[in-house]
Amino acid sequence: MADNQRGINVPIGAATVDYGEGSDLVNFGITKGGVNLQLAYTQKDVTVDQYANTPVKSIVNGLTAQVTVPFALNDLKKLSTVMPNSTYKEVGDKKLLTVSGLAGYDLLANAKSLVIKPIDPNTTPNDYVTIPLAGAMANIEYTYDSENERIANITFMAFVDAEQGGTLVKFGDVSIEDAGSGGGE
Repeated sequence: MADNQRGINVPIGAATVDYGEGSDLVNFGITKGGVNLQLAYTQKDVTVDQYANTPVKSIVNGLTAQVTVPFALNDLKKLSTVMPNSTYKEVGDKKLLTVSGLAGYDLLANAKSLVIKPIDPNTTPNDYVTIPLAGAMANIEYTYDSENERIANITFMAFVDAEQGGTLVKFGDVSIEDAGSGGGE
């Protein structure tokens, strides 16, 4: 593989987040504090009496993934898409987002696709991160003063996509999924 780039390519920079698809697509493009993706494996350490608490092997128990988006716009319509138990109403130039405190909201029932897209000019779909099923909730902590931005921290929880063989997260260009089994160099 020929690589015409000199130096070390370590990407940095901001990203936007697309949530949903088609007419339901919402872009969270203005952030303050950086989009954060966390993947964490859990494991079960196997021990035996002869070695006390020293693991003789470890088994992966699972994987969790979540994305936090510090959304910096006061856009009630966009916030309504990530606020459980909420209703949004717009009449003319008047807008109202009403949030209920009812328990039992099923995040999976309203889960949608999420795509993190770095905004570096050299970004390609190979740099994207896709979560096929992401449930959303927004934790808002607005400070009303002249020193701080009002940020709605949106947390997207990844759920297993059973229709895609238990997929949780995809790194790279998802357009090649149906292109057969490529294999690397």
